Amino acid sequence: MIHIVTAIREEAAPVLHLSSEDLDVTITGVGKVDAAFAVGRLFPSGLSRKDLSSDILINIGCCCSYDLKGLFAVNKITDEATGRDYYPDMLRVKGLPEAPLITSDNMVTDPKPGLLYEMEASSIYRCASSVLSCDRIIFLKIVSDSGDVDKLTSSYIHDLMMSYSSELEEIIDHIRKTLDTPCEPSDLDRICDLLCASASMKVQVKELLKFAQSMGIDGASLFDKELTEKLTRSRGKEVIARVKAKLIS
Repeated sequence: MIHIVTAIREEAAPVLHLSSEDLDVTITGVGKVDAAFAVGRLFPSGLSRKDLSSDILINIGCCCSYDLKGLFAVNKITDEATGRDYYPDMLRVKGLPEAPLITSDNMVTDPKPGLLYEMEASSIYRCASSVLSCDRIIFLKIVSDSGDVDKLTSSYIHDLMMSYSSELEEIIDHIRKTLDTPCEPSDLDRICDLLCASASMKVQVKELLKFAQSMGIDGASLFDKELTEKLTRSRGKEVIARVKAKLIS
């Protein structure tokens, strides 16, 4: 299941028509408190990461920036109030421009260069990561202004988001393919045995193999080049990190 989350209805405009049995759209309301409540309601209590192993959450919305323009995949989220950092998945949004983001408690009117600003992302990540692995949480942000909040009317935000509708649909279709692509069980078991993989490591390997296949890449061969013998678990984690880096680069 793909869960698309936006703060306001205007931000959801380009994806509302995509709602289906395997994709839902949730409008959380503005701010960290409303976002946390809405994301919490998406996932019934008692469910584990194993129960939600086929789910993914995508936050789409507007943001402000002093100097950046366009659509960005967020590679780092910093909660301005707490100073905590969060790192969303970048594998499934390979090729998109990347930027770090600050989640503020208030609308920002004096953004600093090189950063994106908005009001929900850190809360969404924190709540979603309690039930989803970090590789299944994605943030896509479109720059709407440079701090001049008076221009942010409903019609302006709606029209801005709709101008990216085709690009957003392509990204979502690609993400769906990475979820639907099967991986060969024998490759998965063999690689995980050599990595001395834990259950969470096995999930990571499976996702990397599925992603590689969706991109027309032989993921098993990428692991095989790293695996000449059975490794310790710590070295196995290092191999997973290197393979992921190769797929992202």
